[in-house]
Amino acid sequence: MKYYNSRKNFFKLMRNLALFSLPFMACAVVYVHDDPFRVLRRYNNYDTMVRINENYVGWQIYKTHVDSLHYNSYILGNSCTMAFRCRDWERHLDSGDRAIRLYANAESLKAIDLKLRALDKAGASIKNVLLVLDANSLSKTQLDEGYTHALPPDITGGSNCDFQLRFVQAFFRPEFLFKYFAGKLTGHYSPKWKDFNTYGHTIDPLNNDLYNPREKMIAREGKRYWTIHAQDFPSREATAGITRAQVIWSEQNTLLHSIAGVLARHHARVKVLLSPEYDQSSINPRDVSTLKHIFGKNNVYDFSGVNIYSSDLHNFYEKSHYRPVLGRKLLDVIYSKEQYSGQTRN
Repeated sequence: MKYYNSRKNFFKLMRNLALFSLPFMACAVVYVHDDPFRVLRRYNNYDTMVRINENYVGWQIYKTHVDSLHYNSYILGNSCTMAFRCRDWERHLDSGDRAIRLYANAESLKAIDLKLRALDKAGASIKNVLLVLDANSLSKTQLDEGYTHALPPDITGGSNCDFQLRFVQAFFRPEFLFKYFAGKLTGHYSPKWKDFNTYGHTIDPLNNDLYNPREKMIAREGKRYWTIHAQDFPSREATAGITRAQVIWSEQNTLLHSIAGVLARHHARVKVLLSPEYDQSSINPRDVSTLKHIFGKNNVYDFSGVNIYSSDLHNFYEKSHYRPVLGRKLLDVIYSKEQYSGQTRN
């Protein structure tokens, strides 16, 4: 009788465990089937309703098309690289040069260094590099380990299991999981959900250009856009012309020299562009001087501070990002025959 009861209790426990684990197993099946973050398989188009890992997608696009498109030019830096379309940049390069954008939001110098080293190790042709930087990216020396920023193992040399685990953990977060299934059931994802993309096509599948959905809003609203979205443009009277604190110190210096070393081995043509910012603050002159010392004084272009580009409100989507219409103007300045010497400042 005692043996019978023990066996009965055991099977009851197994049944309860099976029932308890059933929802998790169902979610796991959905995760593998849907591949919401686009990290389990390769795709011709990485647009999805879920916020993706920009580092991973850019690298996958590179690996998928490098043998056919023969990339040799790279736009590196933070999200402000969206202002520089690869086709616009290619107009200033040699005939036949092909560009791809390998960026991430809030990119760090460490990530840029690792990407260039990965390209070097893979035997890539590195002929042209456009580095789009600002004070924040210049200050960052550590990698962001969050699932939306983690570098793929091909770049870091790390464990693929650890990399994939970040996305599994992100998927099973209650605040993500409930919204994901709510979206699947209703066909509607709220623009207020930070982990989701509700704007449709934004990624160029051949060069990783990003099309900011606000550009469509500007096309629809015209100049009313800057009135309608006035809350996105706070007063800048207190920051205009302010010089930022120095951010390049020992760690930054080491990483910048490492980046320059890879470029030198490939005899790459590098352009370092310091972004104009809506707040019109200026990069510290010591930092600019350091960059010119490392990359060459004729290869560093400081558009920060108060100038004709930062002054025009219509060049910005909001306080953090500027538009391709300005990106094209800056490329024209950089690649003009006249040497840039800061003459754009007011």
